[in-house]
Amino acid sequence: MNNSLVRFLKTDRGALFLLLGVSALLLLFGLGARELWGAETRWANIALQMLQSGDYFDPYLKGSPYYDKPLPSYWLITATAHLMGGLGHWSLRLSTVLSAWLSIWLVYLIGEKLYSKGTGLIAGWFLATTFYFVFWSRVATADILTVCGVLAAIWWYWRGPEDTRLSRYLVFFLLLSLTSLLKGLIGFILPGLMLLPHLLAEGRWKKHLNPRLCLALLVGGVVYMVPFMLSHRYGAPTYGESGLGLVFKENVVRFFKPFDNIGPIYTYLLYLPVYTLPWAPCWLLGLWLAVRHWKHTEPNVRWLIWGLGLLFLFFTASGSRRSYYVLPLVPFAQLLGAWWVTRRLAERRAAGKVSGPGWTKGIAAATGFVFIVLGVVYPWTNGGGGGVMQFSKDLQAEASKTAPWNEWRLVLVDVDNKVPMYLQNHGSPFYYVVPDSDIPQTGDSAALMAWLEKQSGQAWNPERTIFVAQYEDIKRLPLAYLAADHQMITTKPNNGARVFHTNETGSVAFVPKASAATDTQASVQP
Repeated sequence: MNNSLVRFLKTDRGALFLLLGVSALLLLFGLGARELWGAETRWANIALQMLQSGDYFDPYLKGSPYYDKPLPSYWLITATAHLMGGLGHWSLRLSTVLSAWLSIWLVYLIGEKLYSKGTGLIAGWFLATTFYFVFWSRVATADILTVCGVLAAIWWYWRGPEDTRLSRYLVFFLLLSLTSLLKGLIGFILPGLMLLPHLLAEGRWKKHLNPRLCLALLVGGVVYMVPFMLSHRYGAPTYGESGLGLVFKENVVRFFKPFDNIGPIYTYLLYLPVYTLPWAPCWLLGLWLAVRHWKHTEPNVRWLIWGLGLLFLFFTASGSRRSYYVLPLVPFAQLLGAWWVTRRLAERRAAGKVSGPGWTKGIAAATGFVFIVLGVVYPWTNGGGGGVMQFSKDLQAEASKTAPWNEWRLVLVDVDNKVPMYLQNHGSPFYYVVPDSDIPQTGDSAALMAWLEKQSGQAWNPERTIFVAQYEDIKRLPLAYLAADHQMITTKPNNGARVFHTNETGSVAFVPKASAATDTQASVQP
């Protein structure tokens, strides 16, 4: 390695550059090779329907109204899709990845501000090599966006905790509003709980209780309302859900009377250590040390522990609990762990002992593990000529033998929403057949096309209509009778299915055969 580069990396700026560079590698490598997973399929489906229909104010999931999250979380994806020429793995996940990368930087800045550059650097490395943080950072959901927004608000506050200028308040409340527009009202609640101990200490809240704060809060509230007002003003009159109604349901009703995601009260007691691996022992030791010597513990460390405690109690008090809801606590726990490591290293130096490269080796090992598992192994399991992505390529290749891909219309029959994104043809929007429909389970193509025209109230060209469905057992394919005059394409097993002998839900598509399609069209004429 060049000597000048080595000298640069030993500087504070060089160390930060290395942290951010390695973090980018961990977050981006192999990102586009993994198929859609879990909740991100909903974001893909909703964003795709926005792109296809041009309606960005009424979110739909598989053709049905679905205002589960505020609009900006979908707008980030559609904006990236426009910039990158279409919706794909990169455009779908890039906003989450960028939020994670900024979160690592923000943790560094908060650690530097409250403790020291060394603490901030270690906290950044801890967060960048936390397995579940990187895992969720590579998944298109709103949780990491929320983490980034909370950290941004905390960092902004600590830049001038005694500053009472209107501009300071405006930026702070705008950050809270934008964060709340990504997932829900926790964007206001979490930073407030985290900062409450510092505001209560020494009566600081009295200094901030002034007209400028009230004005800034009002501006933040108006900004928060803008997407909902736009949705009401420009959305479809027939759209059946209210954005603000869903906000109340998801953030208030779910807290006190959960209707799903109900976990035991000890959920986060188990998952906070798990979600901070491999560095959980560091923050647990830091917590023990700080509590044991509470009176002599630095005020900023006491604030960190009080804030963590309030966040933990808030999430535990909610009746709706899931493992990854604990993600907003992870950066603050890693800050506590970094403080303990920094203190430990300082004690060794004060005792005249050589600190050694132990913690750097640990970070290097954690970096290698995260890179291999999430950047190499996971994408590899999705490869091997199988899976949904290969299914899409096979389908497009077969359909394109008859007509250009953008001339086809797709009918999705109760499909898992991981399929549509791969099948986008930049033509007519998909037509969704809902699960409780009376679609013919037996019969022939003519009867199915007649049912489709009656159901949709529009004319269909049998020669340019593809039916796509899901199956759990390849021996019992839905709409199997279409094979009489359609080319049938099914999902092939990928590397993961071959190695682990798993039978995942597959997709089946029926493409009309050129000769048979003409006969079918003739048979449905009056």
